[in-house]
Amino acid sequence: MAENEIILHFHRRPNALLSIALALYGISTDFKRGDRVPKIRAVWEDVKIDPDHLKDFGEVCGLPSHGEFLYPLYPQTFIYPLVLRVLGHKKAPLSVFRMLNTKLQVTSHRRIGVHEPLRIISETGPLRVLPKGLELDLTSSAQANHETVWESLQTFYYRGKFGDGNPSHSDQPELPPISEAKTVASWYLPDGIGFRFARISGDANGIHYSSSYARLCGFKRDFAQPLLILSKSLSCFSDFDPSRFRLLALFKGPIYYKSNVSLKGISSGEGIRFDIYCEDNPRPSLSCQLSKALLL
Repeated sequence: MAENEIILHFHRRPNALLSIALALYGISTDFKRGDRVPKIRAVWEDVKIDPDHLKDFGEVCGLPSHGEFLYPLYPQTFIYPLVLRVLGHKKAPLSVFRMLNTKLQVTSHRRIGVHEPLRIISETGPLRVLPKGLELDLTSSAQANHETVWESLQTFYYRGKFGDGNPSHSDQPELPPISEAKTVASWYLPDGIGFRFARISGDANGIHYSSSYARLCGFKRDFAQPLLILSKSLSCFSDFDPSRFRLLALFKGPIYYKSNVSLKGISSGEGIRFDIYCEDNPRPSLSCQLSKALLL
């Protein structure tokens, strides 16, 4: 272990209330440009799939039966509880309550069986100073019998002034527009499921189930976790191969509850390029690229 590395070990799902309490206790507001942030790694050993938890995930997301394998994005439900512990740590750069998730990239190397025990690892990556804030990566992986079978990379943004910054420091990609996209699917996003999905997914930010808190944060009302919307969206593509894939999702705006959602996309030799819209907003709330992952 490196001298400035912090390792957190878990043998069960981290308690959400304790994670929030620790994040409140460890709030840091004095990060300055040039400060060093240690590597913070969380390891969750011997993760066993709870059939009821997996079933609840599928029901809330509106997915068909999972069969003998996990849903393609289901492993992310093991990542979010670790995110709160890692980014809520007192040695993390800033308060976890100030961060905004701006990007998710998932790579699946093979399907994961429902009876396979997993080892989940999440750790901080590069920190970049931007003109109007900080950007921090968090990489995660799911291992089965010492084999990496699933990976994710999340980018988090903290607003503020931490120096002049440089736009080139950000590796946030922009996906090309899809002018000839066709409507692949549309559905209504009902109210009243945000808190339930927060408990399932581990993404327990109050903006996803409390309208009053969301309005205090500058939003119209509470809105869905991106994981819920993305999981539903992948099930809409008949040519999607869940065994080996790479998904890049850029979070552009909220998808509010009690709204109509539409998915527009187009297939090509490079995969499926699609956008997800909320009601009549002409700008997409999520911009995504789905392609086949390369073999390890």
